[in-house]
Amino acid sequence: MKRIWDKKGYFAIGLIVLMFIMVSITSQSAIQMLQGNARVVNYVGIVRGATQKLIKEEIMGWQESLTNEKFADESDWYPNNALIDRLDSIVDELITGVGPNNLIVLQDDDFLSNMGLVQEHWMQLKELIYQVRDGSHPYTLFESSQVYFELVNDTVFSAESYSEAQVSRTHTILIIVNGVFILLIVVGVASFLRGQAVKRRADLLGTIAYIDKMTKIDNRASCERLIDKLQYAPDDGDDIAVVMFDMNDLKLTNDFLGHKGGDRLIAAFGAILKESTGDNGFIGRYGGDEFLAIFEKGNESITEAFLRDVRMRVEDYNDNYVHKLEKIQYAAGCSIANPKSTHIEDIIHEADNRMYQDKRRLKGIL
Repeated sequence: MKRIWDKKGYFAIGLIVLMFIMVSITSQSAIQMLQGNARVVNYVGIVRGATQKLIKEEIMGWQESLTNEKFADESDWYPNNALIDRLDSIVDELITGVGPNNLIVLQDDDFLSNMGLVQEHWMQLKELIYQVRDGSHPYTLFESSQVYFELVNDTVFSAESYSEAQVSRTHTILIIVNGVFILLIVVGVASFLRGQAVKRRADLLGTIAYIDKMTKIDNRASCERLIDKLQYAPDDGDDIAVVMFDMNDLKLTNDFLGHKGGDRLIAAFGAILKESTGDNGFIGRYGGDEFLAIFEKGNESITEAFLRDVRMRVEDYNDNYVHKLEKIQYAAGCSIANPKSTHIEDIIHEADNRMYQDKRRLKGIL
């Protein structure tokens, strides 16, 4: 189950990363596209304004030639061949995308068609400009520039329309991509939370499988698991101490106080053993009224201190009751050995034998 969720988790993370990359690329492309479109619109506007400026200069230059009066600073603006060259460059770059102004070619039929007309009409305007410079009346140049102005206006509008359509299309794409991205995040979070819930349930089920319901300590399955582990202890491992407990006269308690009375004693004794064991060892319910304690680093000092603590706690518990059948009575047996030299089952069996010896002693059989 964990592997399945891991694979799903990696897949979800991969999709989220992929969508993030797509959003980043789309956003970057959109920004570059909008910048490119804006430059095109701006430069078409420059063509429109610069051409009108040029025409005015040419008409003023023609008027000056008739009166032979020099306008102030005329040399700064007439004849303006540099502006003609600049307009040539811009018009050509708007069509081809090749030039010094870093312009792109708008892939729009209306815009390209208008730009073709603009270029054609610009060539005519230049011819008229040269004719005016040679002495022709500028009326035709002026009329042609008015038509040219409207033509360039239409070109500006077609570029703006194309740019707006691109913005709208990109906006839709970004909404869709971001929507999918957010959806993937939601699905990923939901999958993660579901996986965590499954893991918690699995952990809980695993815990329940190894916990005794009545005493809330480890059960027989948990005891067996630890025993199996100790069979493969390292060669240089420490001795272990095994202590077996068995409750006395529990049948009489069940007969006279009912099974609830017996269960209460079992639960109380399990709690005492758990408190006495602490974090130093293992305690589990080995059978109905039998308990198994194991100290993986065991010696006589540890077991004696453990048994003494159990005895004191049991005495404190029993002081609260008058009737003998309400008190905890138990027998205990201990065995200490190395699981590499003595099989763990034999160590437990030895502790069990000593526990029965203690039981017979308490009943006065020995």
